[in-house]
Amino acid sequence: MFNINEKFWEIVNRLLDIDFDQGWDDFSLAEIDLYTLNIGGRGEGLFLGYYSVKGLELIFNKYHIFEKIRKKGYGNPRILLDTSDPYKHRLRVVNEEGKKPVPVLIDLIVRSETVCIDLPYKSPQNGKKYETLAIEWLQMQDVRGQFSARRPRLPGQDHPGLGIGSEALELLVIAARRVGLQGIVNIPNHFHNAYFYSRIFHYENPREQAKLKAILRDLGKMPLYKLAWAMEEGAVLDAVSNKPFEWFTGRQVFPLISGWSGMYRSRPYKKAVENYMKDYKFKLDDNWTFKEENR
Repeated sequence: MFNINEKFWEIVNRLLDIDFDQGWDDFSLAEIDLYTLNIGGRGEGLFLGYYSVKGLELIFNKYHIFEKIRKKGYGNPRILLDTSDPYKHRLRVVNEEGKKPVPVLIDLIVRSETVCIDLPYKSPQNGKKYETLAIEWLQMQDVRGQFSARRPRLPGQDHPGLGIGSEALELLVIAARRVGLQGIVNIPNHFHNAYFYSRIFHYENPREQAKLKAILRDLGKMPLYKLAWAMEEGAVLDAVSNKPFEWFTGRQVFPLISGWSGMYRSRPYKKAVENYMKDYKFKLDDNWTFKEENR
């Protein structure tokens, strides 16, 4: 079974309940002190043209992100922004420790991306374009932490996470909505990333959504970390060809307007996913064993 922090599901359910087209309460973050508003253009030096460092620090305090970071022994977290590229913004959280090398705890790179809907069936959404916030890179790491049976290593990880993934997701939704974007885009490069996001994100392409759901249908009883490593090491096989299934890169989206959001809850989309799932059957390579050093 997959075990996800209860706080994550609590925030996910809160996000899913938002009626985006009717206006919504952004969880008491409306105070003008939290950001520097720039009307009519991109604010130089502001994250997404909107958020100042001071504003972001206040938000991180309100969401107890800095508190959680300090509890892990990082007593002086600071936010660094790089907005020199007008099309791509970077936010890092570091811990300043005098003359010692500054460890990077959070590294986020985002950009704007236009999504043009092109479904493999007739839909009133086909041809529509939406402006979104694309997560190009997101890394949150406890650089002093140790992997363990409770916190096993996942593919792509050099260090354990910080345990703030749900809060980060909620803040990204709020930030995107604040600057008038219509959705969030993520392109997961590992299976486990796709799974974590899949509770509220959908693959834009129903065939890609079907691949993920078919993997979970056939192998979802495995612990997540073992399935993630099996996928990484080519041990998840296509049951028909008996060849390793190569993880794919596809675009997952979380719409922030109801018309687009409703498309992924619609019967035609779900039916397309169900039909494509019939094309896939997965099994685990009988010769594969989990390497304990991956814990």
